[in-house]
Amino acid sequence: MWSTLLSIAAVPALAQALAVPNDNRVVQEHGLLRFPLEVSEGAPVVKNITKRQSDIVLDDQRTGWFYTIDLVLGTPGQTIKVNFDTGSSELWVNPTCASASDPAFCATFPRFTFSTTLIDYGVQGSVTYGSGYVNFEYVGDYVNIGGAKVSQQIFGAAYDSQILNVGILGAGPDLSGWTSPYPFMIDSLLNQGFIKRRAFSLDIRSIESTRGSVIYGGLDTKKFSGHLEKRPIIPAASYWIKIDGISLTQDDGTKDTLFSQVNGLSVLLDSGYTVSALPSSIFDILLAKFPTVQPIPNSALYQVDCNVGELKGSVDFTLGTTVIKVPYNDFIWKQPQNNICILGAYRDDAFPVLGDSFLRAAYVVYDWDDRAIHLANNVDCGSNLVPFPAGADGIPEYVGECGDIQITTSEASTATSTAESTTESTTESTTEATTTAESTTESTTEATTTAESTTESTTEATTTAESTTTSETESTTEATTTAESTSPCRARNNRPRRAY
Repeated sequence: MWSTLLSIAAVPALAQALAVPNDNRVVQEHGLLRFPLEVSEGAPVVKNITKRQSDIVLDDQRTGWFYTIDLVLGTPGQTIKVNFDTGSSELWVNPTCASASDPAFCATFPRFTFSTTLIDYGVQGSVTYGSGYVNFEYVGDYVNIGGAKVSQQIFGAAYDSQILNVGILGAGPDLSGWTSPYPFMIDSLLNQGFIKRRAFSLDIRSIESTRGSVIYGGLDTKKFSGHLEKRPIIPAASYWIKIDGISLTQDDGTKDTLFSQVNGLSVLLDSGYTVSALPSSIFDILLAKFPTVQPIPNSALYQVDCNVGELKGSVDFTLGTTVIKVPYNDFIWKQPQNNICILGAYRDDAFPVLGDSFLRAAYVVYDWDDRAIHLANNVDCGSNLVPFPAGADGIPEYVGECGDIQITTSEASTATSTAESTTESTTESTTEATTTAESTTESTTEATTTAESTTESTTEATTTAESTTTSETESTTEATTTAESTSPCRARNNRPRRAY
């Protein structure tokens, strides 16, 4: 479903794009790996609006949007769906469906149940989100991500969770700092030679799109226009940056400034937020520009006329010399089953966040090694994958190859790609749009683990354990393959991350 306004100059570029195959395949080559993100809908929306309010179930809005990726775990390999979340750091699987917000929906996802190569560390961990929590047992096993088979990746096998419908792959740093307490996925990909730099690109695209992707170790220069604007990460163990302005471009071309000040607003980039959080001084001006909005009872959210999404206006975010233009069609959170639409922002003076209502229009590179974020407007004019170089210096100043294509939605040409000679992957995507927020990870047990290859053993992937136990554990587990592993046994007690 296309809703585009192409300039005359863009027509040849579009014609050329249409000539290449429409695919979004898994690629693992040249020091990078790409895997698709898809969006689907299905679970109730449960939100913890702020720390000062209790959890609120929006019973009249039963549709949330979800972004997930496929992982293949263990031996034999089992395909599991997990959220891709830039706002947390832990990888875990197997939520407790009986206590999920939608047990039937949770039960539709495959579970990790058996592996002959699994190592059980006998160490418990937990994560508390804005809505829900998970307690898990740390285990290690093969994890195939984007075509890369990572050996003995440490992750959590859940034995108790609340609210959560699907597991999560956290793509952020540990809240205690940028030094990981054990090798996270991005560390393992670097250490095992799959990528040359701890950096990844995120391109989630519009809700209607099937073209979203994540690229570890590189980027696609035909998925954005202009140069990538570099913004240093504010000293913090998360993806905080400063922006310079927010404005509206109305349907008639009129521009309204909400705020304008160099480095005037610190925001967190978090793919786990369905909508964005803005300070009152900015949000109230934004609200006044949408005269049809109505507050939703017992909620910080606002309902807006769905016709607004058909207008050609945009919400514009200024970062240096770059302006990320979010079309109204992407800034509005649509719930067609209920025939309602939600404004893509809410009021929060303490914890500003740019969530999916912003990220759908942006191409974002997260560079761990240089502590920097790079942003541009996302477009789609084909595919040209480029790996990031190794080294202490930042990534080069890449310029998008899509030229001056002008579009009124973030998804203009969905039939654009190049045919790479790699394995095709079809990914069902269901990221929980509302689950990321306060992230407190605790691990209270130290253990030494040895993996031996002398005999074959079968280990259940889910282990029942007491989440409050503090003990010294030595675990020796036999597996069918020899694996050197790092135990996640360092005690951790991270500060919470704010929810919405």
